[in-house]
Amino acid sequence: MHDKQSFSELAALINQPYVYLDICNVNDHVVSVMRIEGQYPMHRHTKDEMYIILEGEITVNFKKDKPLTLKKGESTVVKAYTEHYTASDAPAMALVFKAKDYSVSPVPVE
Repeated sequence: MHDKQSFSELAALINQPYVYLDICNVNDHVVSVMRIEGQYPMHRHTKDEMYIILEGEITVNFKKDKPLTLKKGESTVVKAYTEHYTASDAPAMALVFKAKDYSVSPVPVE
C-alpha cells in the first residue's frame, strides 16, 4: 500500500524554526520538512544536503562564496564540508534531503 503526504499539513505542525519533521527514508537518506526563520549558526556537514523551498524565500550564506537566494520551487545542494548558514526574514518551509549518517559541525568564530 502507498501512503500520500501533504506537505502543507505537515509544515503546519512545525511552529519552531530549524526543527526537522522527518517524513520518510529513501535508501540511505532522510527526507524532512523544516521551517527556516531567522539565522542559523555557521556550520558544515559531513555529507551533501539538498534544500527545496516549499513556501517563502531563504538565503544560503557561504563563508567562501556569495549568498544564494532560493524562492518557492527552487532548490540547491550544499556540498559536504561547505561552511554555510541559512537565513530568512519571514517563515519559510523547505524540503530537506540529508544522509542518515551525516553530522553537523559548528564553524569556530574567527
